[in-house]
Amino acid sequence: MKTIMMTIILLSLQQAEPADYITVDPDRLSMSPSEYVGVPIKLKCRFLKQDSTWLDDSGVFKSSQKFIGIIVQAGDRIFAQLFYPRDRIEQIERLESNDRLIIYGRVFSSRYNFPWIDVEKISEGWVVGEEPEKVREERIKMARDYEDFLKARSKILKELKLDDVRDIFFKQEALIELLIEKKVFTRREFEQQYSLQKAKPTPAPLWEIIMQER
Repeated sequence: MKTIMMTIILLSLQQAEPADYITVDPDRLSMSPSEYVGVPIKLKCRFLKQDSTWLDDSGVFKSSQKFIGIIVQAGDRIFAQLFYPRDRIEQIERLESNDRLIIYGRVFSSRYNFPWIDVEKISEGWVVGEEPEKVREERIKMARDYEDFLKARSKILKELKLDDVRDIFFKQEALIELLIEKKVFTRREFEQQYSLQKAKPTPAPLWEIIMQER
């Protein structure tokens, strides 16, 4: 009896232990998904969006009643056949596009030469154990920095008087005419350069560049 009880306990412990997830290269996973069928994988990626395209597919059926579909990007590869339990949708709904994630799951099919992945766990951030609270705090800080940026710009516009604007305009015109007169450049060269400058996209503010890099 004692031996039977010990066997039951050992089996229970084995089932409770987490799988040894294997970190996969996104290029290899994309090009050779059949190699990973049945394998517990770990994929560092960025969340893109929820997507129901592959739910209820006749070839590889995943019920839209039980699962939600998500699309992620890992390296230069897009993975669209990822399925997460619908009863844990709250974790997905709070994500924003480009959020960093670590996906833990199993490839259960390579149909159409795609890796079809049952997602078992999602870790927010690219550091194991990184707390979602830390991620939220970073977002709040960026939002506040942007708010401060808008307030500063608004203050400058309010303080800028019409007479000052007119004075700056006339000074610029006088400087351009003087440079043309001194033959530093011609009117035609100036007009060409002016057209080129107008055609360039407006430089992104620092806060936007930081958000894109995250």
